[in-house]
Amino acid sequence: MALTGSALAVPTIATADDATEIDLQPESVQQTIDGFGYSAAFQRTHRLNMLSDEKKAEAVELLLGDTGVDPSILRLGIGGQSINTYDVMQSIQPTDPGGPDAQPNYQWDGYDNGQVWFAQEAEAAGVEYIYGNAWTAPGYMKTNNSPTSGGTLCGLSGAACESGDWTDAYADYLVAWADFYKQEGVEIDGLAFANEPDYTATYEAMRLTPAQAVEFTKTAGPVFDAAGYDLLCCESFGWNQGKNYHSAIQEDAEAAQWVDVLTAHSYASRSDTTFETEKPLWMSEWAASVAGLTQFNANWDGSPGAGSDGIRMVDHLMDTLTRANATGYLWWLGVSQGGSGSLMVVDVENDTYTVGARLYGMAAFSRFIRPEAARFDAVHAIADLKVAAFDNADGTRVVQLLNNGTLPISTDIDIDSQPTAYLNDQTHQLVETEGIATTADGKTDLELPARSLVTLVVEPRQPEGEGIPLEATVAEPGEPGSLSMTVADFGEGVVLEAGANAGDRIRFEGELPVVTVTDSRNAEQAGDGGWSVSGQSSDFDAGGAVLDAGHLGWSPEVLTPRTGVTAGAPVPTILDGGTGLAGPSRLAGASPEGRFGSTDLSAGLALEVPVDTPPGRYTGVLTVTLFPED
Repeated sequence: MALTGSALAVPTIATADDATEIDLQPESVQQTIDGFGYSAAFQRTHRLNMLSDEKKAEAVELLLGDTGVDPSILRLGIGGQSINTYDVMQSIQPTDPGGPDAQPNYQWDGYDNGQVWFAQEAEAAGVEYIYGNAWTAPGYMKTNNSPTSGGTLCGLSGAACESGDWTDAYADYLVAWADFYKQEGVEIDGLAFANEPDYTATYEAMRLTPAQAVEFTKTAGPVFDAAGYDLLCCESFGWNQGKNYHSAIQEDAEAAQWVDVLTAHSYASRSDTTFETEKPLWMSEWAASVAGLTQFNANWDGSPGAGSDGIRMVDHLMDTLTRANATGYLWWLGVSQGGSGSLMVVDVENDTYTVGARLYGMAAFSRFIRPEAARFDAVHAIADLKVAAFDNADGTRVVQLLNNGTLPISTDIDIDSQPTAYLNDQTHQLVETEGIATTADGKTDLELPARSLVTLVVEPRQPEGEGIPLEATVAEPGEPGSLSMTVADFGEGVVLEAGANAGDRIRFEGELPVVTVTDSRNAEQAGDGGWSVSGQSSDFDAGGAVLDAGHLGWSPEVLTPRTGVTAGAPVPTILDGGTGLAGPSRLAGASPEGRFGSTDLSAGLALEVPVDTPPGRYTGVLTVTLFPED
């Protein structure tokens, strides 16, 4: 008897006559995305916590929820001050415990400058990566004996202090901070020991040269790792400046083994150039200038334009992803007050909040492009247009199109199923909008409004015909063992790649995803029989043009060979005098002696079509079926 099998969609592109102005090249992957987010440092979330419960819940949903930003990374501040006033971060050990070798005297209030409650909300909302970033060590650990205005950690090369070497104590201090969060139900994933170590600020700051950063990495790395925390470095104040730190780390094998994520900011130099590394690379802080602004700028594209307009943030974000190949992007602040460049501001006195267009610009990326998404090339030559394309792990395809020009753009893109289009401009805030994207004849026509970001979301194509679910089982009720089949994840389908023109035909090739047959039946259940797997293709369709299923053939293969399991015979296409997969064809079979256990199967797929085949994107369905044999 036949069991329910697995349907496998096989989209194919048969000719190149259907070229579009925007050419998506998913085979040309550039980087894997870690995520998007922002910082909650310097008591900003404390102000948010002072709103009424109703207003706070609304604001938190916008900052953390899946109808708002839905970030995947949150950056917390590790305080170094001995005072507790707004806009500074108090240390968990504000006073010297008596030297670097003394018993620590940590003080934990369960609130940590207004960050603990927000981190708990982030954890509940599913934020995947939360890390702590120290702007400075406490003053008593530094050469200038102050948490502000620079100074260097005592004990590093060139930083001798009468109080002694604080490098070990500082590493332990950072781990203690993260451990306190664990007590509050928040899993800290990583720690960064410096912020802008190449810039002397009047607020909390600490200077480290690249060599000193490498030196401390070798101290902190084993300590962080033993405690279960990643090490991030080095949060330089400029992208190009950060490369000095990154290079120093990568050139030192001992330090490199401990660094999990390379980080840099985008103030002193813009994040629009690459750095060759196999490690995750995050642009971990930037905020557009709010100089001269006394009130919060909520505009997407104001008149006159301001550096903090939403479109300028998105332009920076696009360059960071497509030119710098960053794997993570973090805005400076999620929430603040006054004339800030944050995503949102709160007005505690009037119990209200204001959302900037920047929030929705960030959400267009963070909500739809999730961790482990792959960015791939999107090639075009359209003035004023920036394009970034991504494939999520769940099969969703996302394309971001930023029109920086003052006129609309009419173009097309090689998307063959209707996407959902979301619009950000001066009057739309990530609004699903019809009329922007229209799909027909295997491509999508686009009408991109001036000065806008259009986000296209293409849902994974579901296989046509029967075959889902992907697993089928036959067994007697209550009896041990079963016969089942699974098919490896094939995403949106199997793309058959064009090969050489063979004169009278064009040949396309691909691989059948791994088919695994698992047989744990006992002899009575199996009936002294084995099993077989067969496959059959539907015809291929391209909007009216049809190719007979016989044009698809295969060459079966047993990937885990053993006695008693044999691959089916190759099936030639009709152009080679065969029947193709128009009818059921054997992929593999097992004898009663060879059936037991798990067996992996695959096949080389070949689609051969006449050279005069009408152009188009041809799709079909390959159904793979498992049969028990008597």
